[in-house]
Amino acid sequence: MSEMTRRQAVAATAVLAAGGAGVTATQGLDAASASGQVDVQAEQALTVSDVSVAGGDATFSRIGDDNTKLQVAIEANNGDAFEVEPTIENSSADKLAVRIIVGTPDVITVEDIDDSPSGDGDTVVQSDTDAYVTKLTPGETTLELLFEISDVATPGARDITVDFEPMSTDN
Repeated sequence: MSEMTRRQAVAATAVLAAGGAGVTATQGLDAASASGQVDVQAEQALTVSDVSVAGGDATFSRIGDDNTKLQVAIEANNGDAFEVEPTIENSSADKLAVRIIVGTPDVITVEDIDDSPSGDGDTVVQSDTDAYVTKLTPGETTLELLFEISDVATPGARDITVDFEPMSTDN
């Protein structure tokens, strides 16, 4: 019977430990969560492809690196209203539930978020103080986010962030 060297014994122990850890880690997962199909499909299906801003004296907008966030900087006077229109692409084959999180300074209020500017049915629901939920059909949708600056606000530049979080697809 051959004996193992110390180096061989350490290597065999490491191989057995790694194999056991892998088995334990995957025992509680079902097939969908192990492959990541559900979350990845919804997350990869949503992209912001364009953003335009109307109103205010000067505006600047940019889309985040992950294509699910946008930032708008606006120079406006008190009492001004303006709108931000992002174009969202749902590349899945099904409707996609999306949570819209709007970050604004205290002097700016969200007047309305409309997912159907053409007038064929607005389905945006406010779910929290600064969060809204809607379902986007496959293809491109242009949203209208209407904002107003308070009458008592000091004129100046303000930043707004809008984050689109995919929640799930209907299948």
